[in-house]
Amino acid sequence: MSLKKVILVAIGVVALAIGLSTLAHRVADSRQQNALDAFYATPAGVDAAKPGTVFRVETLATAPVVGASSFRVLYRTERPDGTAAVSGAMVFVPIAPAPVAGRPVLAYAHGTVGQGRGCAPSRRADPIGPNTWYAQAIASGFVVVATDYAGIGTAGPNLFLIGQAESLDIVNSVRALEQVPGADPSKEWVVFGHSQGGHSALWTGQLAAQEMPENRLLGVAAAAPAADLPMIISKQWNTGVGWGVGAEVATSWTAAYPNLDIDEAITSEGNRWTSRVADACLGEGVPVPPLLGFVAAAVGVPYFNGNPMNDPRIAKAAAEQTPKPLPATLPLLIAQGTADTVIPPESNAALQESWCAAGSNLTMLWLGGVGHVAAGKTAAPTIVPWLRALFDGATPTPQCSGVPPVAVPFATLQEAMLLVR
Repeated sequence: MSLKKVILVAIGVVALAIGLSTLAHRVADSRQQNALDAFYATPAGVDAAKPGTVFRVETLATAPVVGASSFRVLYRTERPDGTAAVSGAMVFVPIAPAPVAGRPVLAYAHGTVGQGRGCAPSRRADPIGPNTWYAQAIASGFVVVATDYAGIGTAGPNLFLIGQAESLDIVNSVRALEQVPGADPSKEWVVFGHSQGGHSALWTGQLAAQEMPENRLLGVAAAAPAADLPMIISKQWNTGVGWGVGAEVATSWTAAYPNLDIDEAITSEGNRWTSRVADACLGEGVPVPPLLGFVAAAVGVPYFNGNPMNDPRIAKAAAEQTPKPLPATLPLLIAQGTADTVIPPESNAALQESWCAAGSNLTMLWLGGVGHVAAGKTAAPTIVPWLRALFDGATPTPQCSGVPPVAVPFATLQEAMLLVR
């Protein structure tokens, strides 16, 4: 037997051992998800409903936030091609009376959580997770809406890292607030996202004015955003991160790009494990398949056959899903940890230089020694008041004179995009 086969057999044995140890958790989660399926089922009449229509709403007792009433909702959104879809979301409404003009709205976009039905934040046993800053937002007067994204916990597919799909799910979650008890939203709003959600927030900044012209987006904040997709993919394709993100890209991008055959770029081991890795839930329980992907990468078994950016078709898709610089009229705050091993810090150092050069109103918050998972929670105490001040007329000035604390690679964001045109 070859060394590679021995390693793969060993990985299988480890998978069995870990899988047995987490069987009880999966059984309990399956029972919880079965009980929730009726709430998240696609209702009749979804095609005729307007975007933002709320089909179901109920109290979310498992997501207590100080000073707020918590709800889960099912609302109508849409795909980039205009077809109807439904998404779950959480809504946190301040108990305090709403101002006459309505409450300021904060839309939150979560990071990568997995694509299985129980991965949706609103379906989890612990819907709040690391987002303890929700209480700070409520104390600041925000009504908060946090989309699950269509296809996570609802009928798929989920369009992971497809910018227009993410943006539509966010703007339609804001529309849905009109039908949530006591929400009383104003027509002004802001968006904040972490990791994949940072990608979503940046795309929302680009598209919100055309997707929801009746409301005014005042500002955008992103923590450790997955912005420069060509650079991120080039850095991570042969790592454990490449297994986790690669599997979700493989399932989503083939839905968004029907003529894109990503399977050819994936190893035989990767193709066998794609659905299991993509559907594993991150941040709750033990996500066995993604963990095994890290083990596989560590012993020389990557998800991809080589750097996918060497395939012109995949490189073109990655460039198309990379957000463009936001206009000077839209304040933007980006927080990035220098110890991030998921989103290479140098990718957002390149963004800082290229977006500032393009005229974006960018405030860059560098978090020394902070890793990827901690970036959102670490930055939130700064981000929440920064966003709240925009409703009071604050006009941030660009902070582009600072030198990034990490080296900017030769191929900047703009150069990477030029290479694949």
